[in-house]
Amino acid sequence: MKKIFLLSVVATMVLFGCSEDTTPGTGNGNGDGNGNSGPTLASTEQENRNAVLEDFTGVRCGYCPQGHEIAQGLIDQYPNDVVVIGVNAGGYAAPAPGWANFTTSYGQAWIDQSSVKGYPAGTVNRQAFAGRSQDKGTGLAMSRGSWAASAQEIMQEPSPVNLGATATLDTATMELTVTVEAYYTGDESANENRINVALMQSGMVANQSGGGPNYVHKHVLRDMVTGQWGAEVTSDKSKGSVYKETFTYDVPTDYNGAMIPPGGGVVIPADLDVAVYIARGHVDVITGINVPLTLK
Repeated sequence: MKKIFLLSVVATMVLFGCSEDTTPGTGNGNGDGNGNSGPTLASTEQENRNAVLEDFTGVRCGYCPQGHEIAQGLIDQYPNDVVVIGVNAGGYAAPAPGWANFTTSYGQAWIDQSSVKGYPAGTVNRQAFAGRSQDKGTGLAMSRGSWAASAQEIMQEPSPVNLGATATLDTATMELTVTVEAYYTGDESANENRINVALMQSGMVANQSGGGPNYVHKHVLRDMVTGQWGAEVTSDKSKGSVYKETFTYDVPTDYNGAMIPPGGGVVIPADLDVAVYIARGHVDVITGINVPLTLK
């Protein structure tokens, strides 16, 4: 069962002479009157964009382990600047006898909007890169050989917004609490920004075509705490503005069944990962972060 609880705190920053009270408020987007006058999680310094790679993959895709290796290499090279979300979707991931089911309800919509033509495919910040699209046009999906160069381009661009977040899982109740903060270092041109919170899991051992029967699956998307397209930032997005929300989510005991196969396996709290990213509507991810998960 999914449950989302929001505590919105939005304020226009006054950087000098302000005192800070971090008591959660219920602001309306123009200053909440509860002393939430500055960011406590997100940096106020100008930062470059982080790369967010959606790796479209499947357990019966023979070339997909090569994509996994490229994705992991980016994480190893840029541990603070790259987010990888393993999206099991499409024909190679569809439930089938003898294979793990790591699918979610989100993958097909993302594949459709990205114009995926083959697997593994990936989007980098849901942005089109000239000459790299699988559809030879303006599609967002790229073959694995283009991921690294695209990620490096993204990481050289300044970001108009910084993200900060905390994530805590109560292992007694299995309630996940994620507090997200966005600080706008510049005026945001897009009318629509959306905060996305992804829950992933690593360490599941299951057969993988091209990888063998004891393949260790990593960064597997389990659920989107904020739904298919995220939670809209309904407040001011001008330079110096702060947006803050808290989301809670009830983590189930397993996804698609406890046994692998045919299911997706049990939840092991220590193997869960949280990522947060902010997008302009359904595409154009501005930046994203990996969030350390605290167990209590």
